[in-house]
Amino acid sequence: MSITVYGIKNCNSMKKTFDFLQACGVAYEFFDYKKQVVPQETFEEWVSVFGLDKVINQQGTTYRKLDDTAKALLASADVGAIYQLVAENQSIIKRPIIAGTHLEKDVALIGYVTQAMQHTFS
Repeated sequence: MSITVYGIKNCNSMKKTFDFLQACGVAYEFFDYKKQVVPQETFEEWVSVFGLDKVINQQGTTYRKLDDTAKALLASADVGAIYQLVAENQSIIKRPIIAGTHLEKDVALIGYVTQAMQHTFS
């Protein structure tokens, strides 16, 4: 298995991630939220690993544009219903999410954090 980077190409955090991985010579697949929908199983795994509060980007424009009903749903524990909202608004997912295996080690990173990237890939 290899590394998959999930996100949107035109995002500053994503550009930093791509540059970092390229500089380290790390091969990866890119999963573009604009072209594909994250499977529910994958979303639920992210929530399990990182927590819903980390997976949902509450600082972004997509979140701020949601109505109060949608924001209340995101505060609930109904991951299935939350997934439906996320599937229709994938820009609400924190970027990047990096998952897979690198040098026979499991990788699960969320957000661009320089120290975590260096520890994992350098």
